[in-house]
Amino acid sequence: MSPEVISRLPYGTEADIWSLGIMVIEMVQGEPPLFNVQPLQAMKMIRDNAPPKINEAVNVSPELDSFISQMLIRDVKQRATASSLLKHDFLKKACDPSVICSMMNAQREFFYAIVDHVFL
Repeated sequence: MSPEVISRLPYGTEADIWSLGIMVIEMVQGEPPLFNVQPLQAMKMIRDNAPPKINEAVNVSPELDSFISQMLIRDVKQRATASSLLKHDFLKKACDPSVICSMMNAQREFFYAIVDHVFL
């Protein structure tokens, strides 16, 4: 949950960008920031403290660190947009988007084949 949502400010796509940053940290570390903190205490910490960072014990590329940092800027006006993130160096080093599209299409076809087999 983003700081602005916790503070009951208007919800926007900026909150989704924050959530994406938290999900990336979770994918890298295996658990989200503040995982072992009670929910109300975690919400206060998110609202009042500096944004979370990757655990120092986890070695990530400077590009990934920058990618995450731009999503976890407290000021929603300064936080990265989806458009700016798509142009980020971290994603530029990734595979061509067509590769992911073909993987998603194959997964969808597999899913529908299973559904057809089970329910038809």
